[in-house]
Amino acid sequence: MSSKLNSKLNLPVIISILLHGILIIALGYKFVSDTGENYGTINGNSIDAIMIDPSVMTEQYQRQLQTKTNQQKADQKSQELLDKQIKELTEKAEAEKATAEKAAAEKATAEKAAAEKAAAEKAAAEKAAAEKAAAEKAAAEKAAAEKVAAEKAAAEKAAAEKAAAEKAAAEKAAAEKAAAEKAAAEKAAAEKAAAEKAAAEKAAAEKAAAEKKAKQKAEQAKKDKALNDLLGGLTSGTPSSGGAASRKGVSDGELDKYKSLVQNAISNKFINPPNVYRGKTCELRIQIAPDGLLLNVTSKGGDADLCREALAATKLAVIPKPASSFYNEVKTMNIEFQPK
Repeated sequence: MSSKLNSKLNLPVIISILLHGILIIALGYKFVSDTGENYGTINGNSIDAIMIDPSVMTEQYQRQLQTKTNQQKADQKSQELLDKQIKELTEKAEAEKATAEKAAAEKATAEKAAAEKAAAEKAAAEKAAAEKAAAEKAAAEKAAAEKVAAEKAAAEKAAAEKAAAEKAAAEKAAAEKAAAEKAAAEKAAAEKAAAEKAAAEKAAAEKAAAEKKAKQKAEQAKKDKALNDLLGGLTSGTPSSGGAASRKGVSDGELDKYKSLVQNAISNKFINPPNVYRGKTCELRIQIAPDGLLLNVTSKGGDADLCREALAATKLAVIPKPASSFYNEVKTMNIEFQPK
């Protein structure tokens, strides 16, 4: 803007300088032409002796003076015109300069206002954008926090419901198991009671039958004894010397076989719930009559619980009748009882 203004100011100055130069050249040329006319006639090599009329000289001088005066007036007028033009140009230049400066100032003010407005609008836009971004960020963080809280609450609720369901299922299973175990125990107890009752009834019946049989045998023995006494001992059952000989003919295998039969008879009356006495033993001392009737039984050692049950089972057992050939060997015998 300043370079453009300087170019506008330089133009009037240049014009003024040119016009002053032209004026100076014109005045100089006039001066040279005026002096040159007289110089040749006065100082030249060929000077004629001419008589000059003073009136002519005066007229000529006056004409020259008038011409010079006119020229001076013309020059003055030209100078005034030039000064006027220079003044007008200067004023115009100054007006243009003032207008340009005013326009520049107005433009600068407008540009400054526009810049300030743009800066304010930019700052407002940036502030609004920052506020919007902050609000969106806060909303997003709030939504994320609410989502996390909701998911956590849902997970905790699901875990609590799952734990409650598992606890209820466990309690139900435990109750069902306890009920089943109780039912099984009651059933086992009922079955055991029924079995014991049946065994007791059977043992009582067998004992009654054995006692009846023993009574019958005792009565028969009494009758036989009475008959023997009556016949003088002809039918005496006292073993002779041949009896000892017959014992000598009994093998250990026969004795072991008989004792095995006695153990089986006891085992048939022995109750071993879920193999409680597996691996345990009890030594029994048994006394029997010639027909196998149990006279007495005692325990000589072993597991106390097993011996108690074995004694009860032995009292209920039907012991087989031993052969007369080895009765003396088994009428009092020791049995190593082990439940099957």
